[in-house]
Amino acid sequence: MKFLGNDMITIENGVLKIDGYDGNKLAKEYGTPLYVMSENQIIRNFKSYEDAFKKYVEETGREFILCYAYKANSNLAITKLLSKLGCGADVVSGGELYIAKLSNVPSEKIVFNGNCKTKDEIIMGIENNIRSFNVDSIGELILINEIAKEIGTVANVAFRINPDVNPKTHPKISTGLKNNKFGLDVQSGIAMRAIKMAKEMENINIVGIHCHIGSQLTDISPFIEETKKVMDFIVELKNEGIEIEDVNLGGGLGVPYHKDKEIPNQYYLADAIIGTIMEYKDKVDLPNLILEPGRSVVATAGVLLGKVHYIKETPCAKWVMIDAGMNDMMRPAIYEAYHEIIPCVLREEKEVVNIAGGLCESSDVFGKNRKLPKVEVGDIIAILDVGAYGISMANNYNARGRPRMILTRNRGHHIIRERETYGELIAKDIVPDHLL
Repeated sequence: MKFLGNDMITIENGVLKIDGYDGNKLAKEYGTPLYVMSENQIIRNFKSYEDAFKKYVEETGREFILCYAYKANSNLAITKLLSKLGCGADVVSGGELYIAKLSNVPSEKIVFNGNCKTKDEIIMGIENNIRSFNVDSIGELILINEIAKEIGTVANVAFRINPDVNPKTHPKISTGLKNNKFGLDVQSGIAMRAIKMAKEMENINIVGIHCHIGSQLTDISPFIEETKKVMDFIVELKNEGIEIEDVNLGGGLGVPYHKDKEIPNQYYLADAIIGTIMEYKDKVDLPNLILEPGRSVVATAGVLLGKVHYIKETPCAKWVMIDAGMNDMMRPAIYEAYHEIIPCVLREEKEVVNIAGGLCESSDVFGKNRKLPKVEVGDIIAILDVGAYGISMANNYNARGRPRMILTRNRGHHIIRERETYGELIAKDIVPDHLL
């Protein structure tokens, strides 16, 4: 059986294995619900970007920096693994910057995104001398300049532009259209005005242009359009006497959630982006190139295991109830996102079922009308490709603790996040004296 993008998943003698480890045995040893992350798959995913884009460095003599998007999965073991591989960090909060520095990511490989950075976060970024704040508004630019002046230093900034590019993805994860909340509009002249303002500010150092058009892109054409619009804008800036060192094109590719659909890989992406940038080599000095993939680094490296507790039939469907729920993995509930689902024991008989969690919400469903090998109470169900936006979006709804997470590797498996206890659920609650 072929699982696109999941080299870690194999079926051996009717049993699902993760990096060679029996999913049933992992569930028994560590309990469910359980996130399983593959170190080998993360390394493969990272190196595919590194290998695909190394020709940019070879052809231009400029840098290529991969800044992993921490919002996808900021578990400390994973961020430390990526840092050891030479990966940078795309952070969107003070918490993510804190994790990046704990993971020993060099400051020159950290970029700070987000459309509502707080004063404390800006101070933190300046004090850590990060590569750039990706400025999202003129108000933010003014605040960064004021804070840098108070500290007595200069802040590095890139400008997040809104190129009005249709990413051909889900509307809720589209970020580069004119009606999205992100970025400085190019067509109206707002982006140019912001950059000219910055040029006159004593405590601002302009280093780059940033653009991110959306997540889960499986078509190369929006990347080409984005790159052209960014490079056209850099030509305009040069004509105004403003030189740009860094071009940050935002997130990477989507992943093959549907296993029957081939999608472009990192080599196609690199050819498209590099080829487009090279068209401008006679117009501007070619920049350093930065990408911020998150999903395509960790999504296919993650599996969520849940145990079947009940099976019930209604006039409309057969429901398989597992102990993982939308609090553990929200994507299907909020995006109606598709994830491949497979039992860890594959029986010959097939049946059509709905797979759901136990939370008090009708949206707590992982898959409907799925034709699966027959399952029984006590079986373990695997939900694939959950390494991105799984544990990072997990919450305590219905007063449920977030799940345990383990990391598999060639030499064993290790707990990298412990299961939350009941005590931890209320650890931050305070009861006033009159209620004691």
